[in-house]
Formats: sequence, C-alpha cells, structure tokens
Amino acid sequence: MEQLVSKYEVMRINPANWKFGIVYYCAEDPRIIVRQLLPVGWTWNFAHPKAYLAILTAVFVFLAPATAAWLQGLRSVFVLGIVTLLALVVIMFVANRMSREPEF
Repeated sequence: MEQLVSKYEVMRINPANWKFGIVYYCAEDPRIIVRQLLPVGWTWNFAHPKAYLAILTAVFVFLAPATAAWLQGLRSVFVLGIVTLLALVVIMFVANRMSREPEF
C-alpha cells in the first residue's frame, strides 16, 4: 500500500531546507514551528518572518511566571520549579499545535 506524504513533510525532510543540519530555513513553509528531524522535539522555521517574534514570546512565557512569583516573595525552589514546569508545558503544547500542517 502506497503512503501519501504531504508537501509540508517533503519540505521538512528535504536536506536543502536544513542549514548545517540543525537550522530549519524554508520560506515556502507557512509554519513557524516544525518537528525536528529527530524523533522528538520542534525547531523554528527561521525563514518565517514571525519566527523571531514567536521566539521572544516563548522566552517571555518561560521566564515571566517564575519572575513574577519571585517578585511576589515566593522564593521556594519547589514553587519556582512548579511554575517553570507549567510554563514549559504550555510552550510545548503550543509548539505541538503550531507544528501541525495548515488546514486550508
């Protein structure tokens, strides 16, 4: 049985779209985040103009909750760890949603 591969998957696995084998750069791909070539994880599409704004947003979402907790006087390593872990889970959820193929 022949398996169909989408045009986005063809773009993702094309070695010409990977600079130095680790940086994804494909202007034709509308996704900001794509799955890595490795079995797990995501990477940014550095050819997408909104990728840089998304990177800054992800850094803010990761750092802001722990910083806010610290400024509120919550200095417990456990509390800061939980807050940081929750921020990381949110980032991973959003990355997973954004890396899916566009629906037109």
